[in-house]
Amino acid sequence: MRLTQADLFAQDDAARNSLSQTQRVAIRARLEATLAKLEAAVTFPWRDPLDAVHEENRFQRDSELLGEEGVSLWARFDKEMDRLHATQA
Repeated sequence: MRLTQADLFAQDDAARNSLSQTQRVAIRARLEATLAKLEAAVTFPWRDPLDAVHEENRFQRDSELLGEEGVSLWARFDKEMDRLHATQA
């Protein structure tokens, strides 16, 4: 896989922050795999609550990279996290 670096001094943030199709597919696949893990879980899958925070931060950051598509993925993630947090009571 060949990586290219965007112009760091570009005036247009869109040019610097755009993802290639390959990057979008990889991010989407990673997010979908995380969602599948959460949807299949009966109880909270992390022993350490800090691990859950890290996962949530990574998921949110990656979903933001996908723009509108990421909004629906984030909503699914948030719903599953609410469900799993309820099992902790």
